[in-house]
Amino acid sequence: MCGTYGNMFRTVVAIALTVFLLGASGCADREQVRAKQMAAEADAASADDAACKPKGAPGTKPYEECRQQLAQARAEKSAIEYQRRRDFDRTLGAGTSDSGGSY
Repeated sequence: MCGTYGNMFRTVVAIALTVFLLGASGCADREQVRAKQMAAEADAASADDAACKPKGAPGTKPYEECRQQLAQARAEKSAIEYQRRRDFDRTLGAGTSDSGGSY
């Protein structure tokens, strides 16, 4: 009897450890994604600054308008990419759920 409980205990501990490690790796993945996102935003800000400085010094109207146009273009591009990914995911998921594919 004791051997059975020992095996069950080891199994439960192994499962708990696996769940913990998978959860911890998920946090690391999110942190890595966020770090990459922050680095990309910093790179974009630096590139925008370099592109807009010839139009005027930071704080001037031409410089600020340039930065605003670049930010708007980036936001539109991001929205289009998001829509494409969402459409692609919907296409892949069509017919695989009981909900009729509606979101």
